[in-house]
Amino acid sequence: MTAETISTQTCSTRDAAHLLGISVRTAQLWVEEGRLQAWKTPGGHRRILVESVDRLLLEQRCAGIHTAVPFGMLLVMDDEAERNALQGLLGKLLPDCLVTSTSCPCDGLLRVGEMAPEIFVVDWRVGGLDAGRIAHALLGRVRRQPMLVVVLVESDREREEAQERLPGAAVLVDVPVDGDGLAAIVRTFLGIGGRRRRPSATRRPEAVQ
Repeated sequence: MTAETISTQTCSTRDAAHLLGISVRTAQLWVEEGRLQAWKTPGGHRRILVESVDRLLLEQRCAGIHTAVPFGMLLVMDDEAERNALQGLLGKLLPDCLVTSTSCPCDGLLRVGEMAPEIFVVDWRVGGLDAGRIAHALLGRVRRQPMLVVVLVESDREREEAQERLPGAAVLVDVPVDGDGLAAIVRTFLGIGGRRRRPSATRRPEAVQ
């Protein structure tokens, strides 16, 4: 199967495993067995069809063993050390969220389309991306569920510039990021402005790790 012949709605092996409540290794085995459909990018990264994940989730629902599907959070930040540190911290502080990250603006936009995350965190200064235009596009788009857009600013000048260009619904957070503070913002959004939880999925007995 080639990239030209399949849907563009894909996710990583790790994301598929998280959604299905299985280990990454189990997800890889399911790909090899044909239970999950996938293809590889020119760089050798496996991408799994969201459609095939949804099909397995439906099968699991029919099995009658339910588990919650996590909220999605995407970080788009240039600095690798800061990005990894923040991703790890938020993953611990927000166990109900599947936190993923990237430094590539193009990859970030693709993931927004693939994951439909509830929370989008972007660095105002990230290279190759107009954070202001992206925030307007995401917050102005008609969607079934609202999205929290957080823009990271490093200086007073960046904050003033961002305030002039960003829509009022965007949230500004100073760098270095206070992980506890950002987590509190996310919890407030998910509890009040956002949906309480995604529709329940199910977990097969053998998938429990």
